[in-house]
Amino acid sequence: MEVTKKDVEKLIELRRKSSFLNHFKYVFSRDFRPSGEIRRSDIKVWRQHLWNMTFYPVFTFEFNSNNHLINISDRINPIGNSIITLISLGFLYLVFPKDPLNYDYVANWLYILFIAVFIILVVFVARKKYSFEKQNQLDEIFEALEIEVDQKISEKEWSLKNILIRMFTYPFSLFVIFICIWSLFENGVRNIFLTLFGMGVCVMYLYADIKMILRTKKTTGNN
Repeated sequence: MEVTKKDVEKLIELRRKSSFLNHFKYVFSRDFRPSGEIRRSDIKVWRQHLWNMTFYPVFTFEFNSNNHLINISDRINPIGNSIITLISLGFLYLVFPKDPLNYDYVANWLYILFIAVFIILVVFVARKKYSFEKQNQLDEIFEALEIEVDQKISEKEWSLKNILIRMFTYPFSLFVIFICIWSLFENGVRNIFLTLFGMGVCVMYLYADIKMILRTKKTTGNN
């Protein structure tokens, strides 16, 4: 069954242009209706969820000359992308040495390694959370458009690469949580921002990844 432009237009309840200003208003509007921009050769569709009001994906549906769907792509909305950039820069500012020229990098190599791995984990968590939300919305879109997709998510989730990644990230996340709790009791409210931020990132990663695994097992069981 061919999916046409008219079919995709039915997904949109509120028409608006996909601009930085409109997404900025949308983030704070708490309007969970699917919004979109209809153009000549493509349609952009996006929607907030209650637990993910900022980092929602924007889907682009591309059509051929006969207005038949030929491709679906996605990207994070410009507000979510800007917030991730600002958080990353702010975190680097907090941990970067005040006198980088005279800083003893060799003596503090363990601290530098910890920060580097933690930043990588932050990026990984952001991608994981976005991927989870994107897949949830894609499933709803496929169901609404009656698109049949051969899913092999279970194989991807338990590939050798993902197993090796989890063997590293799970213990590291638990270690960061332990360090954050210890730092909170040791230093009090002085480092409360870094403590809460570190714990939040690790908890979000563990929650999103475990939920993805459970969702995969449920999907596989239904199939």
